Amino acid sequence: MSQEQDKIFFKNFSLTLTFIAAMMIAFYFVANAAVQSKFGLVAGDTTTVNTNVAELTEPVGRVVIAGEESESVAAEDVVVADVSTAEGTDGSNGESVYNGLCVNCHGIAALAAMIPQTGDTAAWGPRIGKGVDVLYGNAINGYTGELGMMPAKGGNPALSDEEVKAAVDYIVGQVK
Repeated sequence: MSQEQDKIFFKNFSLTLTFIAAMMIAFYFVANAAVQSKFGLVAGDTTTVNTNVAELTEPVGRVVIAGEESESVAAEDVVVADVSTAEGTDGSNGESVYNGLCVNCHGIAALAAMIPQTGDTAAWGPRIGKGVDVLYGNAINGYTGELGMMPAKGGNPALSDEEVKAAVDYIVGQVK
């Protein structure tokens, strides 16, 4: 490069860096003004910041199991789960397992070409024809086929075999 070209380059480069620095300073002041107007904060005032953070992160309610209510918990903030009436309290409720995990693949229509969708008789018919024990085995141990694979227990090793079987029964029940 010639000396003239170097001078032009450094001039343009310096102008670009100056523009970027000016924009950073402008963004800082705009953001600072926005925070002050939104939350009434003043730079360096940590007590107001801590109070606002506590307000913004305060829980909206509590979950208490029936029979374990605490006197310090206000009744209007409590959602009570009655264990005695909950279906499948041992976690073997197939619908709850399906809705918690299986629906992430078997309930997404965009994956229908690769994964049999719940309620699709054409896709599930041949699979059900092989027997429910084969379906249980594939769901518990995982399966790799022509179109894709299913991880063991749907990718959640914390599920028991009974929970997986209940979910399979739920899916099969949606086809029949």
